Amino acid sequence: MLYKKQQLVKKNNIMKKLLLLGIFSLAGITANAQLAPGSPAPDFTATDTNGVQHHLQEYLDQGKTVIMDVSATWCGPCWNFHTKHVLEDLHNAYGPEGSGEVVVLFIEGDSTTGMNDLLGETSSSQGNWLAGTSYPVIDSGSIANSYSIAYFPTLYRICPSGQVYEMSTGVNSAAELMTAIGQCGAVTGIQNHAKVHKSDVRLCEANELSNIEVELTNYGTNAISEAMVSLKQNGTTVATANFTGSLAQYQSDMVSFEEVSVDASSDYTVEIEEINTAAPSESSTNTNDVTFSIANQAENNFIAVLVHTDNYPGEISWDIKDSNGSVVASGGPYQPGTQDQFGGGGPDANTTKMHLVEITEGLADCMTVNLYDSYGDGWIYGSTTHGMQIYSNDDLIFNMNVGNFGEMLSQGSAFKTNGVLGTDTVETSKFAVYPNPSNGIFNFSTQENVAVTITDLTGKTVFTATEIGNGDSINLSSLQKGMYIAKIVGENSERTEKLIIK
Repeated sequence: MLYKKQQLVKKNNIMKKLLLLGIFSLAGITANAQLAPGSPAPDFTATDTNGVQHHLQEYLDQGKTVIMDVSATWCGPCWNFHTKHVLEDLHNAYGPEGSGEVVVLFIEGDSTTGMNDLLGETSSSQGNWLAGTSYPVIDSGSIANSYSIAYFPTLYRICPSGQVYEMSTGVNSAAELMTAIGQCGAVTGIQNHAKVHKSDVRLCEANELSNIEVELTNYGTNAISEAMVSLKQNGTTVATANFTGSLAQYQSDMVSFEEVSVDASSDYTVEIEEINTAAPSESSTNTNDVTFSIANQAENNFIAVLVHTDNYPGEISWDIKDSNGSVVASGGPYQPGTQDQFGGGGPDANTTKMHLVEITEGLADCMTVNLYDSYGDGWIYGSTTHGMQIYSNDDLIFNMNVGNFGEMLSQGSAFKTNGVLGTDTVETSKFAVYPNPSNGIFNFSTQENVAVTITDLTGKTVFTATEIGNGDSINLSSLQKGMYIAKIVGENSERTEKLIIK
């Protein structure tokens, strides 16, 4: 799919990219890829994001077929193809952790982007391109130029003979790519080959009975009818789980360990012991980590929710649910702007919306946080950080930075409440400065407008402001790092806070 100026993509804040993209699309329509089918593939040596060097000719001399995806972090169709996991499946089945017959390389072909874009931390990115990607990622505009890339994404097949052919990115599975790859020579794969994926488990308590689910994917050429997976604590097997059924190549299913007594201070791994009653063919994909994190305890049932919006606030909403699935707090959608037909911009775009939330007194529970995007592309557009933070008094108890998560992102065991909601506690909690420490930007949660005077440790006044209201912020980034004293005065209250610029 060529990257055209479609409704799917909303990047009005980076018009330079859109213009460049339109040029690429036009070039693709009029000339297709500029390397003719069967042309000699330009050789290159490049280093990936993990510091590993890759030499194209060396792979070809070894008889390997090289699949090269040339994309850009800001390209919507590139992201759509990437998130199909077609190349990830191909790499796991036929790459170095599989039969070793194919090499998959991802080339970030825009020379103006960098690691932050690959990590999804900028407005020039569709998301975190490195998360869940096990094949090499190379940031090189020069490789894209040497292959005369006319549009993103461009997918190339390079045969051991050194000839290069373009392939379609419209495929939906690695199996569909195998026909084209087979034109370079027979690719056989291996049997009884699977991967157990990393599992991140969030707990309410450090030592509790927990159901642990891990994903098992078949990358072998034969179906998996049965498999045994073990859970190990500090290297010792503490539980086993069995899969039975029929798992075809590239298909996945969950394997569950029921009511495991978890010690979050231990190291846990999962390991495939058997596939179809035999030892797995490839050991490198048989083991992966299980990591645990514990929900933070709120000091009381009064919390401050900070929602960091993107450029399309009218699409953003959220809720917090208790363990029974009942909504205890919610917010959004926020005010859309008039920047474009999608509601971009406006006063609620790329800002922080603060909500003071009183969760029902007496409700001591473990909470789930859900983020929603009605358009289905997450919270990604704009130059600010997007996501949610939750504070209890001055303590950060939940933090989630997000990108393109689709329509919904859910985090179970996000934080815990204790049921306490006394009047004194509420009044104390109704004022807060977030985050603290910070890089110089301090947000205010307040029930009344206040005046702020900032002094350094010598007593010298370095900043003053009046009429600071709920949701307002002050910028102290021009000051040196260190501790400062803030005197905060309102009509009905007066307080002093220590502010730390890190």
